[in-house]
Amino acid sequence: MNCIFCNAPLTSNDFCPDCGADVSLLKRVVRISNLLYNKGLEKASVRDLSGAVSLLKQSLKFNKENIDARNLLGLCYFETGEVVSALVEWVISKNMKPEDNLAGEYLRTLQTNKNRLDQIDATIRKYNQSIEYCREGHEDMAVMQLRRVITQNPKLVKAYQLLALLYMHESEWEKARRLLKKASSIDNTNTTTRRYLTAIEEETGKTSAFGIRRRLVSGGAEEEKSLRYVSGNETIIAPTTFRDSSTVATFINICLGILLGGAIVYFLTVPAVRQRESDRANKSVTDANTSLATISATVQDLEDDVENAKGQVEAANKERDDALRRIDGYDSLLEVADLYVQGDQTKTVDAIKELKAEDYDGKGKVLYEHLSSAVGGALFNQYFNAGTNAYVQGDYGTSAEQLQLAVDMDVSSSYYHDALYYLGFAYFNLGDYDHADDAFQLFMDRYPNEASKVQPYMNGGYGGSSSSSSASSQGQASVDASGEEAVQDGTGQSSGSSQRVHIAWTDPNTGQGYDMYGNPVYQ
Repeated sequence: MNCIFCNAPLTSNDFCPDCGADVSLLKRVVRISNLLYNKGLEKASVRDLSGAVSLLKQSLKFNKENIDARNLLGLCYFETGEVVSALVEWVISKNMKPEDNLAGEYLRTLQTNKNRLDQIDATIRKYNQSIEYCREGHEDMAVMQLRRVITQNPKLVKAYQLLALLYMHESEWEKARRLLKKASSIDNTNTTTRRYLTAIEEETGKTSAFGIRRRLVSGGAEEEKSLRYVSGNETIIAPTTFRDSSTVATFINICLGILLGGAIVYFLTVPAVRQRESDRANKSVTDANTSLATISATVQDLEDDVENAKGQVEAANKERDDALRRIDGYDSLLEVADLYVQGDQTKTVDAIKELKAEDYDGKGKVLYEHLSSAVGGALFNQYFNAGTNAYVQGDYGTSAEQLQLAVDMDVSSSYYHDALYYLGFAYFNLGDYDHADDAFQLFMDRYPNEASKVQPYMNGGYGGSSSSSSASSQGQASVDASGEEAVQDGTGQSSGSSQRVHIAWTDPNTGQGYDMYGNPVYQ
C-alpha cells in the first residue's frame, strides 16, 4: 500500500514515513474493502453468485483499485453468462495493473477463441431480440429465440428466467420449473429465480427440490346421512325405503337417461374435436412463426452481409481515390521535370512550389529532391527579392514571410547573409522580438565577426548597452554612414548625439541608407 499524498510505501504506522500524513482512514477503507472481498469470495465458492456480486460491488466502492475484487466480479459475471460485463471489469483491471494481473490471462483466453466470442455476441443479440418480441406480443417467436440462446450460451441466467416467465404465462408450470432449476444450479440464490419458483409452487401446490413438498388436503365426501332415532340406549338406523315406480315414472327416467347420455356424449366428444382443431390451428401458427423466425434470421444475416459489403466498397473507393491522387501528384512532378529539362526556370520554380514532399516516395521522392535542389537557388532569389522589396516599402509582415522562406530554402546562397540580417530586422520592426532574437542569434553564430551589428537589438533592443528606443515624440532614430546612431528631429536632421547604431540597409540604386525601422538616414 502506498501513500495517497506522496506515493511512498506505507508501514504499519498510521503516518506516512515520508510526508508524515495521517493515513489511518486510508488503511481503514482498504481493510473494509478487503473484508467485503473475502465475504464475496466465500459466497462465490458456494455458488451464491448474486450475493458475491453485491459484496464485490461494495468492495469496489470503498477501493476501486482492489484488483482481486474486480477480477472476481468479472468471473461472477462470466459465470452467469454476462460476458460483456465481465470483459468491462477485466479491461479496467488490466489498465489499472498491466503486469502480473490475472485479468490479462482471462482476456487472452477469450481473445484466442474468436468463434466463442462471436457466438456470445450472437446470443446477446438474440436475447435482446427476444425481449423486443415479448414487448410486441410475439411470444412464440421469443420462445424459439430463447431456446437457441440457451443452447448456445447455457450459462445465461437471464435467458432461463425470461423463458420460464413465458412458460408461466402459458401455464406450462413444469417446463418453467425445470428451467428455473437449471438457473438455480448456476446461481443458487438469485432473487428473481426464487420468486418465480415460489409463484409456481403456489400455483401447482407442490414445492421444488428446494423445499418440503406440500400436500393438498382435499375434503372427503360428506357421510351419507341416514335416518336415525333412539330407542332407549340404542341408536337404530332406519333401512332405505324401496318403492316400485309407476309406468309414467319409468318413462320419465328413460327420457332423462337418454338426455343424460346425450349430454355426456356431447361434452366428451365435442371438446375433443375442438381440441384437435385447435391443436391443428396452433401447429399451423407455430410452423408459420418458425418460418417467419427463420426468414427474419436470414434477413438479419443478409443485412450484415450488406453492411460488410458497403464497408469493403468504401475502403476500395478510398484506395482508388488515394491512388488517383498519387497519380495526379506524379503527373505534376513529371510536368515540373519537363519544364526543368526545357530550361524554363521561372515556370519550374512556380510549379515546384505547388508540390509537397510527403506526396512522393521511392524514386519519385528522389526526383522531387533533385528538382528542389536544382531550383533552390532560383527560389531563394525570388523570395529574397520579394522580401527586400517589401522591407523597403515598410510591409514588414510580407518581408518577414518571404525572407523566412528564403532562409529556409538555401543556406549556401551568397545572399544568405543579407537575407538573415534583414529577416531579423523585419521581425524587430513587427514587434515580434522572439523571432527577431532567433534570427539575430543565428546571424551571430554564423557570422561572429559581425555580431556587433545586431547585438544591440537583442531582447527587443533593451538588452545591450548601446541600444536605443525606436521612436519618441521628439524624433526618430537614424544612422550615419559610419554606422553610429544619431537622434533626428521632425525635419530628419541629426541632433548630434554621440550614441549611434548601424545602417540597416542601403538602396543600391539611389545610395540612400535606411535604419532598422525603414526610416531614411541622412548622412
